[in-house]
Amino acid sequence: MRPALLSLLLVVLPAAAGAEESPLSDAQKAQMEALRGEIAAQIQLQAYDLLDELVFGWTEQPVFALETPVVLADVSVPVGFGSGMRALIENHFASLIVNNPGTHVALTHCPQCTAVVVHSGAKGTIVSRGVDEPEALSAAGTLAGSRHALFLDFEAEGAALVLRARITNLEPALPIIYAKTLSTSTSAPALLRSGDRLKSASEAHREYADALRGRGLYQVPLTIAVRTYASKSSAPVRVTPFPWLQAGVEGSLTQARSWMGSFTVGVSWAPELHVGWLAQGRLSRLISGSESSLTGPDLYAFVGASVISIHGNNALTFQDEIPDLDAILQQITGRQPEATFGALQLGLELRLKNRIGAGFFLESLPSMGDAPAIGHYLDLGVISFHSMGVEVSFCF
Repeated sequence: MRPALLSLLLVVLPAAAGAEESPLSDAQKAQMEALRGEIAAQIQLQAYDLLDELVFGWTEQPVFALETPVVLADVSVPVGFGSGMRALIENHFASLIVNNPGTHVALTHCPQCTAVVVHSGAKGTIVSRGVDEPEALSAAGTLAGSRHALFLDFEAEGAALVLRARITNLEPALPIIYAKTLSTSTSAPALLRSGDRLKSASEAHREYADALRGRGLYQVPLTIAVRTYASKSSAPVRVTPFPWLQAGVEGSLTQARSWMGSFTVGVSWAPELHVGWLAQGRLSRLISGSESSLTGPDLYAFVGASVISIHGNNALTFQDEIPDLDAILQQITGRQPEATFGALQLGLELRLKNRIGAGFFLESLPSMGDAPAIGHYLDLGVISFHSMGVEVSFCF
């Protein structure tokens, strides 16, 4: 904020000193307007932060024990910002009160409280705002619901913005029942919070630290997957689904997590049917944005390659020929059939905070083109996908 103010002064002062000799050019006027807009935006955000902190304090320690009507009597802003900034502050404050009922403050409409009223008595006639003359409001009968008035005063003091808030009783003496002064130089800065969920600086820091811990370069994924294989219509039997439990290591190839690489090993087991082993490498690309999100889900597209080895009766379905007499003799003698083949993957994975993922993939088995029991789900001519699967991952 200080560099912007200094730049504004450097532009304005020479122009003001020589206004008669060298009027401002269009470029200088445009630069002044841009600087005014930048300063106004910074002050507005600082004012919002101070209001957030004020209302958060009310949720922790309410001013009133029960819900109490309060009139927003006055909002003052630094000189030069006018009613535009005042309206923005009023709207933001009203939104905070509505979204945080724990403050026990209910904003009440009172036109006469901010209007100019005239009160005549034995000592003379007084012309003032209604909130400054409670006797006039009481005599006019306009204090039916509210007996309290809130004043919000914003002032620029050096490079800091100061908020002075006070609540008074609408009585002749105008006693102050609550007062609080907050400054951008001493208050907690941007807390990564929204108006409908205010939080303390310690809570925001804890959430931020938790988010950063989830952005390490390496992590260990634990994946539960199920693969199903397409069967040919002429095949006498269908291939049963294969459950897999996989674990390995995953690394981020960029700080933004736009590229990810992983290597996992897995095991599959079905009683009296098979025992399977898997080794898989995968490369993932973020397609939902340029960098991973701290708060929202991320969508990755991935390609992968794996080597799968199946031991047991289910391995017969992955052979490239109908079981012959040798295969039958192996079963009789107790020797388990086995099949080892490669696979290529293409899929999508949805990640939440880089901790939980859910994915879907198609898998091509290049060596299964002649297998009598294996069909395909999708044939693109150049490549055929013989299996598809779903998976759920937990990253540690």
